[in-house]
Amino acid sequence: MQRFLPLMGLLASTALLAVPAQAAEYHFERVATIKLPGLTGHGDITTYDPMDQMLYVSMPNDGLCVVDTRSRSVVKYIQNIPSPNGSSFDADNVYVAAGDGAGAGKINDVIVISKESWKEVGRAQTDGTSPDGLVVEPKSHLLYVASDDNNNLEVYKTGKKLERKAVWPLYPDNPVAGPDVFTVVPSKNWIFQSDDSWELRLNMTTGAIEAKVDTHVKLLKHGGTKGSIFDAKNDRLWVGTTNKNPGIFVIDPNTMSVIKTIPEKGGVDVVAFDPGLELVYAFEGGAKGFDVYDANTMSHVAFVSTGSGNTHTGDVDPESHLVYAYEGDAGAVSVWKPVR
Repeated sequence: MQRFLPLMGLLASTALLAVPAQAAEYHFERVATIKLPGLTGHGDITTYDPMDQMLYVSMPNDGLCVVDTRSRSVVKYIQNIPSPNGSSFDADNVYVAAGDGAGAGKINDVIVISKESWKEVGRAQTDGTSPDGLVVEPKSHLLYVASDDNNNLEVYKTGKKLERKAVWPLYPDNPVAGPDVFTVVPSKNWIFQSDDSWELRLNMTTGAIEAKVDTHVKLLKHGGTKGSIFDAKNDRLWVGTTNKNPGIFVIDPNTMSVIKTIPEKGGVDVVAFDPGLELVYAFEGGAKGFDVYDANTMSHVAFVSTGSGNTHTGDVDPESHLVYAYEGDAGAVSVWKPVR
């Protein structure tokens, strides 16, 4: 037994030396905290807009906060957006999903906000209820919207007057939780859509489901597979899950086979990617912070604690490399700088 322990220590030391330096070199410093108006709590998706360096924060219960990341101040709190979920943008407008859910008098719309005036300039009622994930593909001027309750993906022509072009059914046929946020990859003509424990790859022109994988993650109240990012350099798809065990999935997007699973500190909602530093961020409300992964080595870099519950969403500025974490229970966005 005494001979076994030193051997294990030697093996452990060798393993540590074998870990690439990049994965261990980053730590994260809080450089600012931006206080938000409105209610505290869960809120929904936070989206960074590199065109204007604005951050769009879907607030709890009602409203969208527009945060100028240069001045680190709220420039507009746009209300009359009930149950706001996903947001996306083009050069002229911001598009926000308002998803009250099924029932009489409930609002299920995509609301168009002008970047010039920060006022509502249009809205369209979605085919399904509880519109959630929402992504603009600016070159084709198309807007994709996933509706939780109806298990479909809708396609609209962008602009003040939204025009519905298609409604595509998703898989499985009778989901428990339904679709969540998704990732659009125009260079490959792919959409990666989470749905219950499944991750689907759709043709973004026809809506055909070309491939899919069942992660077999245990479904919780808010589903199984969640946010994802596509790493073009390494040709990998990263998919967060509501369960910290097995954690985040790294998937071959061509075959939709699982390459690796890496533990999460807590259940993930939103995943963001900094291709410049090749870091993947997984935001976890229950864990009060976010995990950081090395996209090259597929290894864990750090867990960053915000100290606040409902840090389940955030985004990253790929130019400055600053990370914006929504702290729902604190009613704030914290700004984090990766330091080597």
